[in-house]
Amino acid sequence: MTFKKWLTLHHLLILLCLLLIPLLIYKGIGISQKVSAVKKAEVFYGEKNLIDAETWYQEAQKNRMIQYKEELIASRLEELAPITAIKDSLSNIASEASKAAHKKDFEHLMTAYTELKQVRSTYLKAEGVYSEYYKQLSKQYGISHSFTDYFQQFRTDLLKQSQQNLTHHNYENESFKWKLLRIPAHFFGTEQEWLDELNSVFKQYDEAKLENLATRGDIENMLRHTSSMLKEYKEHSHEAPWVTAKMDALMQTQFNQDWSREDYAAFAQHARQFDTFASSANPHSKVLTYAKQGIDKLLRSAEKSVRSRDYQTAIDLYTALGNYQDTKADIHAVELAWTAAEPVRLLPALNNGEGYKHVAGGVKRFGSSIYVAATDVNNQLFFGRMNNEESVQILSNRDLTANEQIRSLNIDPNLSTSDIPVVTIEAESKTRTTLYIAFEVLEDRISLLYWIEADDLSIQTDGTLQVVNPIGEGEGQTAIFERYGDTYQFIGIKQEFKDIAADDVSLYPDMLVRFTCTVISPRTGEALAQGEQGHMILQGDLTFNEGKAVVIGRFTHYTELMTEVQPGEEGTEPNASSPDEPASGQPATQTIRVPVIKVESVKQ
Repeated sequence: MTFKKWLTLHHLLILLCLLLIPLLIYKGIGISQKVSAVKKAEVFYGEKNLIDAETWYQEAQKNRMIQYKEELIASRLEELAPITAIKDSLSNIASEASKAAHKKDFEHLMTAYTELKQVRSTYLKAEGVYSEYYKQLSKQYGISHSFTDYFQQFRTDLLKQSQQNLTHHNYENESFKWKLLRIPAHFFGTEQEWLDELNSVFKQYDEAKLENLATRGDIENMLRHTSSMLKEYKEHSHEAPWVTAKMDALMQTQFNQDWSREDYAAFAQHARQFDTFASSANPHSKVLTYAKQGIDKLLRSAEKSVRSRDYQTAIDLYTALGNYQDTKADIHAVELAWTAAEPVRLLPALNNGEGYKHVAGGVKRFGSSIYVAATDVNNQLFFGRMNNEESVQILSNRDLTANEQIRSLNIDPNLSTSDIPVVTIEAESKTRTTLYIAFEVLEDRISLLYWIEADDLSIQTDGTLQVVNPIGEGEGQTAIFERYGDTYQFIGIKQEFKDIAADDVSLYPDMLVRFTCTVISPRTGEALAQGEQGHMILQGDLTFNEGKAVVIGRFTHYTELMTEVQPGEEGTEPNASSPDEPASGQPATQTIRVPVIKVESVKQ
């Protein structure tokens, strides 16, 4: 028998039936399960166990082996749709929360928790129809337990991050604070208990952080961090009074250290930095008041130093205070006051490091606000002056050599004019008591005015010099020097004379006298003059001008002088040479004796 003969239609049908038996068994089981699911659902539904009822109705609906009470199933599921929604939501939330915890994704977990709160607010209501069902399903899915575990783990991890920041002194990422603040309090007790715990953690962290920043000495960085902390706390609506309290304590310590070390520049700098911070963050800070009082005290000390002429201390204080406020004008004012008190400061510092040896100066003369004359170790003469626009001019002169031993240097008030100062110097002389030197300070140079070695030199009110025993002309006598052009020159010997009245000149024959008379007949070589009562003849190689004259000379002899006498003048005795007298009312002549004066000098 061949296979073809054996494979008949009959046999094929038998084979197909054998193959369909498992399918029929499977379908039968499915039908039985669906029927059973509907029956169980109905029993649970009748017992008001809607959660289990919804579960079996869902199982029945998923079973497509048979169309069995489909309308009833759909109706029941429509009725139980809220329970389905709760189950779906909680299932999804539980899944997402688990993923977030596994990946340590805090934001994802908070999203899941937010969804949980939304579901809870929808179904968990007082006297709500589905409140009990929500509680049962939440417990069934372990929602509360799971979230508690997840948040506990995040709490542990976040607190570790705070310790790591402190250990590594790295404060760039402080998100742990804000994450901890977002964790629902009820997972760890009451709202106040959780808040107290967080505040304790934050306070410990913030204070340790600020102390570490303070030990680095970078106050500005510490204040910047503090401002950022306060800003972030404000943005997260969280009060953190310990931050400003700790900052006040640290700054008070810093200010005390600065002051005790007399490091006023650091005090002023820290005061400015803290003022900028506290003016907005803590305007009523007692430490800010302390800092400002310290600044005021330093300002008063600087002003007191100026009044007591301790200018360097004043400048040092104002320089230090420049770290708090602009003190450039104050420093400039002190420097001007110092220069006015010590005009030598106008002059440039000497390269050899030595100061100027002889100095004289003053203020507000010769068109200058400040002026000074001084010599260096090599006897180079310097003159400096500052005008009202604070422009400084420095002139110098090298006529003096280093061999001259200077005794004194002055700016002479008699030789100087309103615009031109004259510097007088007295130095050692090998052959006389003193070497007298004078320099005239012109607009663009210092010019030698005189150089005289003598036993004494005095400046007269008329600008001449009386020099006792000078070397050269006038030696052994008192010589007179007068200015001609740019220098003083010898003009003669001083004569000793007696001051008398002009009418008494004949009482001092051959004695040098000085008197005042009036020239009434001017001419050169000889002139007629008169005193209060009588006449006299002035003679000398001089020109006599009409008017008042101060005469120095000697009475040598009398001479006769013909004068006209008016009729009736008392004390006159006309001396006519002819018996013919002049007609009445006509002037007569008479001969009188008058003294003759040999004049040596005359001033008119």
